[in-house]
Amino acid sequence: MRDNNKRSQYRYKNKNRSRNRVGKQDRRKITKRKEKKPQRTKGSTKIKLKQVFFPYLGLSILSILIFGALRWLLDVYLDVLPLKESYWDFGIPFLLSILVVSIWIWPRYELLTLKWVQRSSSGYFFITMVLALVIPLVLSQNYLSKAAYEVIEVNNLNDVRNYPKQKYFKVDNFKPLKSEQVSYIETQVVSGRYFDSTLHVYYYIATPFGAADNIWLGSSYHTSYDNREDQSIKDRQYSAFINDSRHKYQAKDLSTISYFKKLKSSNQRSGYLHTISTVDKQSNLTPLILVPESGLFVDSLERDFVWGFGSFVIGMGVCLLLILAADIDNQEKKGTRKHIQKQKHVKKRDPVKDVSKSLVALFRSNKKQPATLVLMLTCIGAFILTVFMGMDIIDPLSRQVDKVGGLSTDALQAGKYWRVVTSLFVHAGIMHLVMSLGMLFAAGYILEKVLGPVRFMIAFFICGIFSNILGVLYYDMDMVGAWSAIFGLFGIAIILITYKIFNKKHRELYGATVAVILIITLNSMFFAFINTLSYMVYYLLTLCFGIVLGLVMVMTQKQPLLRNARRHNI
Repeated sequence: MRDNNKRSQYRYKNKNRSRNRVGKQDRRKITKRKEKKPQRTKGSTKIKLKQVFFPYLGLSILSILIFGALRWLLDVYLDVLPLKESYWDFGIPFLLSILVVSIWIWPRYELLTLKWVQRSSSGYFFITMVLALVIPLVLSQNYLSKAAYEVIEVNNLNDVRNYPKQKYFKVDNFKPLKSEQVSYIETQVVSGRYFDSTLHVYYYIATPFGAADNIWLGSSYHTSYDNREDQSIKDRQYSAFINDSRHKYQAKDLSTISYFKKLKSSNQRSGYLHTISTVDKQSNLTPLILVPESGLFVDSLERDFVWGFGSFVIGMGVCLLLILAADIDNQEKKGTRKHIQKQKHVKKRDPVKDVSKSLVALFRSNKKQPATLVLMLTCIGAFILTVFMGMDIIDPLSRQVDKVGGLSTDALQAGKYWRVVTSLFVHAGIMHLVMSLGMLFAAGYILEKVLGPVRFMIAFFICGIFSNILGVLYYDMDMVGAWSAIFGLFGIAIILITYKIFNKKHRELYGATVAVILIITLNSMFFAFINTLSYMVYYLLTLCFGIVLGLVMVMTQKQPLLRNARRHNI
């Protein structure tokens, strides 16, 4: 009996052991499944709202309010900054939105990751947040530019001068003298993203008011054509546009005018002032340009407010949905809720310090290229100065470029010979400047180490002066920018590569860089200026001049060039 009891006890224990084994195996499978599933951090929604969305929402509201207050103080009340309205309405809001998102919000949304994005999802957050801020910021400036003023009723047009800081006026009695109207036609060629070229035509008509001293009614018309069409087709389109604009102006019903808008600093006002300057009328008073507006002022104000507030709500809603749909990147931050809350993200990754460190590193790394750095800083400083002198920051007109120091045939005939040099640092727009800086850095990064700062600077000015004189005298082109001098430097680099002044590694690297830049530039010229191939011929001649100058340097100073290259290990 005892033996039987012992056997039954052993059987019972074995059954329990097998049950325990099965239970352990099931538990392991369950834990593995749980590990495979992405676990959300407890309270992740609260963390995302607190760490990302609420700071972004607060900074967006502060940016709109503070920038609106600054504009009202500096542009409306004091009127001390000579900035164009396009800068206030578009340029500064766009730049401010990028700075706010990239400096203060960037360390926060880097905590988040999107499931459907294989790589880094920072770009999605950056673009969405910038658009969600820049659109209401722009619309708010449109609202502010109207709400900060009121419609002033005046008895006659001369009373408009009594309100220098006001913008909108209602006049009962006015009589434009259409028989004394003056017109001006301005053209502008803009290169597009895909190497296309568009010809913009602006037609300005300025009409003096009767019984008013130097006050003008402004009417403008605009059209654009494909600049790569045949000249005969463009001439027909041009003539049809001018005739149609004149017909519209003559048929204009002045009885529908509700109020007038006085133009402030802008490209449009600059065009009207240039139109008026062609008249021999002499007046000690500054010309005022009034543009007619139809409809009720209150209705347009309410419409702008609704659009601005609605775009802000929609933008913040889209950002909120994107943030809630994202997960906290626990692999990068190694975090639980307590770890993320205790982290001081801004102190750990401060973009302002990163930018300052990168700038210091840039200056330190360019100790061996002081001439390149000086030329780049001069180009940037000259561009800022020309913007304050009235040049448009994006697509300046040829008249504006000529005013701030561009080189043209008329300037040489007027005895302004110094523009052969100053035009090298004047650039037609921000994109022109950025491309010039990139090409100048690519040319001088290695080339200056071999030539030395003095030779490099002399070569830059020799190539630039030669190309400017060539372009003005033989091709009748308006010269502006450092491209021509840089092409000459590329010609010198080709000779140094051919004569093996560099070692094999840098010959391949620098040769590939020069080849890519030249191919892209020449292809863009060919597609954008297909009917004016003289541009390509001009730049090829500048490149050939640099090749000749490089041959002279190698023939006369080959040993010093080789010593410089060996000393810098290039």
